[in-house]
Amino acid sequence: MTRTVPALLAALLAASSLAGCSLLGGSEGDELDPASGVARWDAAVSMTPAGVELAEAAGLADDAPTYDVEADVRPGSGEVSGTVRLSLLVGEADEVLLRWFPGVPDFEAKAAIGDVEVDGEPADATVDDALVTVPLPDGHGDRVGVTVPFSYTLPVSEGGGGLLDMLGGMGGPADIGLLSRTADAWNLGHWFPLWIPDGGSAEPDPRGVGDIGNSPAALIRMRLSVPSAWTVVDGGVRTGEASEDGTTTVTSEGYGMNDLVVNLLRGYDVEERTLVGDLDGVTVRAYGPPAAQAELAGVLDEAAGALEVLSDHFVAYPWREFEVVSAPLGSGVGGMEWPGATWIEPALFAGGVPGLGDLEDLLGGLGGLEGLEGMEGMEGLEDLLGGGAGGLGGMVGGDTGRMLETMRAWTIAHEVGHEWWHVIVGNDSVLAPVVDEPLAQYSACLVLRELQDAPPDEVDELCDTHIDSGYEQMRMLRDADGRADRATSDYDSSFQYAGLVYGKAAAFYRALEERYGPDRVASALGTVTEEHAFAMLTSDQLRDALGAALDEPSFDRLWRRWMQGSHGDRDLDVRPGADDGGLGGLGGLGGLEGLTGGDTGDLDALIEDLLGQLDQVGRPGGGT
Repeated sequence: MTRTVPALLAALLAASSLAGCSLLGGSEGDELDPASGVARWDAAVSMTPAGVELAEAAGLADDAPTYDVEADVRPGSGEVSGTVRLSLLVGEADEVLLRWFPGVPDFEAKAAIGDVEVDGEPADATVDDALVTVPLPDGHGDRVGVTVPFSYTLPVSEGGGGLLDMLGGMGGPADIGLLSRTADAWNLGHWFPLWIPDGGSAEPDPRGVGDIGNSPAALIRMRLSVPSAWTVVDGGVRTGEASEDGTTTVTSEGYGMNDLVVNLLRGYDVEERTLVGDLDGVTVRAYGPPAAQAELAGVLDEAAGALEVLSDHFVAYPWREFEVVSAPLGSGVGGMEWPGATWIEPALFAGGVPGLGDLEDLLGGLGGLEGLEGMEGMEGLEDLLGGGAGGLGGMVGGDTGRMLETMRAWTIAHEVGHEWWHVIVGNDSVLAPVVDEPLAQYSACLVLRELQDAPPDEVDELCDTHIDSGYEQMRMLRDADGRADRATSDYDSSFQYAGLVYGKAAAFYRALEERYGPDRVASALGTVTEEHAFAMLTSDQLRDALGAALDEPSFDRLWRRWMQGSHGDRDLDVRPGADDGGLGGLGGLGGLEGLTGGDTGDLDALIEDLLGQLDQVGRPGGGT
């Protein structure tokens, strides 16, 4: 997941300154098990040859959970109904826990679980909001089959909010757009019951900030029926599609994926590209509304480039397809990762800054655009408000301007990075966000370093700006430094979460580069992805694996300092509250007085009032 708040706050300050402010029978060609008649799993259906080798080395065929999902979606009413059949290696466990995300109370989705069965016999399952507990019978085998009927109705989602709403920070799991619908787009993430392995976070009503994904790599098949006017996009590989009487039924599967995400789109454009070279035959597609049609090629460039760069640094991307979708997301969220797919917030997908379109409302208290357009340097303000990170970045200049200009490229690179960090190497997003999010940030640095047409030292400065800004703004908003390695529910605010996980913890990997060299760090991370592919790592296990790969006695001390200590101000050279040229103050934007040449008291007061509101709204019980 990518946070938009650091760049948004930079955009606001910049603009203010500039303004003077079960699939029986299987798919065709599948080999059937003679006893059950169910299609046998073939990794090559959804994986590249390199991916098949990686899956075989991990023993997925023997150990991984399997899901067969059959469902119907009715976009007009918002109804989703279906059945998931799971096969789980449970050993001697006496119960199975399932994450039932539609059951989160804040969704108000009329979520229901039908009659559950274990190995074909009725089971007395209990449902507690977003958690389903299924007792297992005495004497069960090491692997059990669990059948779970489910249904829910998604209400029409509100928009992601304007600039002020988005600056309020990232909301809880129900607020970030993982499961939502609008008139022409559905997001179906964590949309059917998913197995929670032993030791995973299992709160009935998950709180905290960000995603809740904590399912292990699995073998997933899906059969989904929708009205034929809608296009189905999913993270797996399409194995069949048929239309009859106004209904289209698609079948897809994903081998080694921890979820199978779905988008339903109406009236969207699509462009695709088939890669050559080391990722020969991998198909990348970009889906966007008509207004973003001109951006599809650029999105493809950025996604394909990120896949290629990170495949060179780590293990090769293992699946045959990758989808990038312009998807409505919640306030403060720029992107969301899934196996084989990513969602990008629509304004960002189209090359703009999320929430910037309502900046005119914010400036209304300062006399509106009419009073600002006549000011020196303000001639392009009206065009700017139409959306465009590049235009704003050019007007601002410097590190902040470059950050704004590269927001989409950075976000796509970050989300693609999650294919290695959270998908190939899994983790519990609730208990250990420090495993995947910092490494997705660092992965984006690796991508920008190779794809940006700029001197290496300038790209490194740009990378540091993207990473450090979250921490700087956290301190500007008076949230405390502290331990980055903690559960998402243990943060005081979404700003603290962003500053410590996306900021300080990500900067740790840049510190490793300075100590050991970029090549050694990337090579060690490549070793981690190869040795722990399709496993789930805790933060301690990541520390041990990376330390072993680097084989440096000083590594453990550095990990403790950055991940468990409170040394961010010194390590990132941040002076809280100082107007010293960083994003923590207005100095980096040239200062209000220097840009306007006049009195900015009203605008200064407006910004101070806004920051005061943000200080409250980003905290539990506030507006997030």
